[in-house]
Amino acid sequence: MYNNSESHVYVETGVQEFDDLCMGLMQGHFTLFKAQTGIGKTEFMRYLEYHILTKHPEISIAAWHMEETKLRSLLGLVSYELKDNLTRKDLIAQASAEQKVHDAIVKLTKDERLYQFFLNDEDDPIDILGHIRYLSQACGVQYIFFEPIQDIAANMGGDESKEQFLADLSVRLSKLAAELGVGIVTIGHTNDDGAVKYCRMIEQRASVVVELQRDKMSEDIDERNTTKLLVTKNRPVGPTGYAGQLTFNTDSFTLSEKYGEY
Repeated sequence: MYNNSESHVYVETGVQEFDDLCMGLMQGHFTLFKAQTGIGKTEFMRYLEYHILTKHPEISIAAWHMEETKLRSLLGLVSYELKDNLTRKDLIAQASAEQKVHDAIVKLTKDERLYQFFLNDEDDPIDILGHIRYLSQACGVQYIFFEPIQDIAANMGGDESKEQFLADLSVRLSKLAAELGVGIVTIGHTNDDGAVKYCRMIEQRASVVVELQRDKMSEDIDERNTTKLLVTKNRPVGPTGYAGQLTFNTDSFTLSEKYGEY
């Protein structure tokens, strides 16, 4: 469901308990998903992207996954479409799936609803704001995904410089989301204490903050592959707390909603 009322513009994510608690992903707001390294944050964001692309044909999105190539990002979506792990060229060749992959890419990118963007190493990191404005105003994109936010400041020098840059960027992202009415969704690495790495301002400026939790060292394989959502901040709607869970299929390399008690 896509709601376009005067009070709230949001899209459902495919995680029912999160949608019930937060009314889905909000346009006009800056949303932060946070977790420690290795929890599966990128895959979670890809799950959201695929759900919107396939369940909400009226919506356009843009994505930038900084820790992988544009091709890898696209093949990740293809794996959801074909329900098979086709994230590498060798896996595609092994499955003799070249034509299926081609057809899936055509399907996922039709109607100019999926945009991939990036910054070069020599670009000014603050230029991401210009990209967002262009994607929103010139391309009609309603949701912009990028991650991890700390990597934008990778070349900023010491921790103090990174903190100052990320604090300024977070303020401007929250204002830009409200100005353009676009949903800006990012991911943040956390320290061992659960705080967002380098800059607490990221969390402070986000309208919605969701912590992703997974016991990646569990001896139980089901528990090891289960990611739980915990909403810690929910400015647009209010309620916080447990917000559903997803399970990772190691064969298809995809996430799916998992039902059951927390």
